[in-house]
Amino acid sequence: MRRRALLLRIVQAFGLTGLGFLAFPFVRAWLPSFDNTYTREVDLSGVAPGETRRIDWLGRGVLIQRRSLDMVQALERDSVVLKDPTSAVSRQPDYAANPMRSRRPEYFVAYSHCTHLGCEVAVNAEVGFECPCHQSRFDFAGRVLTGAAAPRNLDIPSYRFVSAHRLVLEDL
Repeated sequence: MRRRALLLRIVQAFGLTGLGFLAFPFVRAWLPSFDNTYTREVDLSGVAPGETRRIDWLGRGVLIQRRSLDMVQALERDSVVLKDPTSAVSRQPDYAANPMRSRRPEYFVAYSHCTHLGCEVAVNAEVGFECPCHQSRFDFAGRVLTGAAAPRNLDIPSYRFVSAHRLVLEDL
């Protein structure tokens, strides 16, 4: 009887070990991937003026817009009434504390989530960006318009240009 119990325990141990090896890839597929890459290089050579590209980076969406000359001129005219025109309460790097909120007037980079409840903003050709959830509107520099539910401007990630049409997103 003792020998039978011992063999039963051995077979159970091998069965559980095999089940663990079999289940490991499936459990691992459900877990998010945590790679140690906190930077992402983006090629902007295919982005036409007036076009916006959305990429995923570190679990968040990032909008990269190549502004046309009309968009830049609309920002220089500043014809809309803004909630925070100087971006005093916004989350952004120091280099984005300008009316264009970018390193270069031609490109605008921002997280794609509305600062009200985190909905994904959409491109609005007339104004800039618009939140489909509560209709918060943002200009081409991601500054929130007066009367919107969003409390502050779109958040700006840290980035730098490595060439004329390549930028690197950085998590600092």
